[in-house]
Amino acid sequence: MTQPDHSKIINNTAKKIFGVYNIKQKGQSRIWLDDNGWFTTVIEFQPFRGRQGTTLNVGVNFNWYENEYFSFDIGYRQDVDFIEYNGNENEFLLEVEKLCELAFRKVLEYRENLESIYKAKPFILNHNFTSEELWGSYHKGTIAGLTNDFDTQNLYFQKLLKENHPYDWVIELKNKVKILTLKSETQNQFSETIIDIIKNTRILKKLPEIEIKLNKEAQPLAVS
Repeated sequence: MTQPDHSKIINNTAKKIFGVYNIKQKGQSRIWLDDNGWFTTVIEFQPFRGRQGTTLNVGVNFNWYENEYFSFDIGYRQDVDFIEYNGNENEFLLEVEKLCELAFRKVLEYRENLESIYKAKPFILNHNFTSEELWGSYHKGTIAGLTNDFDTQNLYFQKLLKENHPYDWVIELKNKVKILTLKSETQNQFSETIIDIIKNTRILKKLPEIEIKLNKEAQPLAVS
């Protein structure tokens, strides 16, 4: 199916700006991915129903929970107005370039804050998640375990397990946490378990196979 003119402008502009930084387009969609192994920064040029144009969503998706879809765990809607395409290609192109530059600044910010799990720890622990008691507790407990802070891990995992929601996804999340708790005798054991989860998640999300190292070093960018 032929893309509308405004979508072509968005994707061509994003490809020109993001391509040199190894930020990849997801298929033929208006979603771009900055793949950092254990986390992915998602850039979405979101359309509105019945309107031609775009707004911008940018956020981090952690790959340490098995899902086939990308979510915005940290970050989401950017503070920009919807850009309407009125047929003026040059005017729309300039506005899209501004969105791409904003998105790239956010990518650099997340790369910096999540450069290693040890640097990521205060960034994640200090973040107020949308679902703080559930997903927030999962992410905070996970980063604590990865950095050998099992007291903090236990604090957040137990908080999550005490939540009472009869939804299937909450029950599944709790079951995952119970398994991770059993895998927390040592930092190495916990890290190996999380690495296996990350590898499975990357397969589900159709991300390229790369070596995952959860240590003080920055993660290598994926090469497809």
